[in-house]
Amino acid sequence: MLKRLLLLSAILSILFATTTQAATVLQLEPMGGAISGLPGSTIGWGFNLSNTENYLVVTSAAFESATTLGTFTDFISASNFFVVGPAPNASTVWAQTFNATTQTGIGSFTIDPGAAWSSVANGQIILSYDLFSRSPVDALFNPDTDTLSNGNLLTASASVTVVPLPAAVWLFGSALVGLAGFARRRPAYALAA
Repeated sequence: MLKRLLLLSAILSILFATTTQAATVLQLEPMGGAISGLPGSTIGWGFNLSNTENYLVVTSAAFESATTLGTFTDFISASNFFVVGPAPNASTVWAQTFNATTQTGIGSFTIDPGAAWSSVANGQIILSYDLFSRSPVDALFNPDTDTLSNGNLLTASASVTVVPLPAAVWLFGSALVGLAGFARRRPAYALAA
């Protein structure tokens, strides 16, 4: 009877430990990862990365798609070093909005100038990270003993859609062309008066 209770207790503690472990989560901004822009424009994704166990350091980001509409540039690992994990040497959440000028967010996507309107590149953002048992900013950090794993991956669905100029811009442009044509057709004596 005692053996059965000990076995049941061990099984329950294992189940409870696995259900309470926090997962590492990546969310793109905008939610769902769908962004759009004009041909030749630079757009991108913000992110929210959370991790409550161990210490995570991002090593790279990429946009993988079967369709080529432009070029992805990694921001999150290129100029940002941030440890995501428990206090006091880290924060459990790291979030940034996209800004091409300050190079914040997970990365930018420059749409080819010749991309056809309504073209869509469906794919995913792939985030690579290393995991440590001690924060890399801790004075006692030792990469030989504190490294748990390298090259871990997180993915999030993402898409890029090429949109045309808004109708108001087309209408304004057409009006300017019409006025230029009208001015050319007026006789010279009408312009002198």
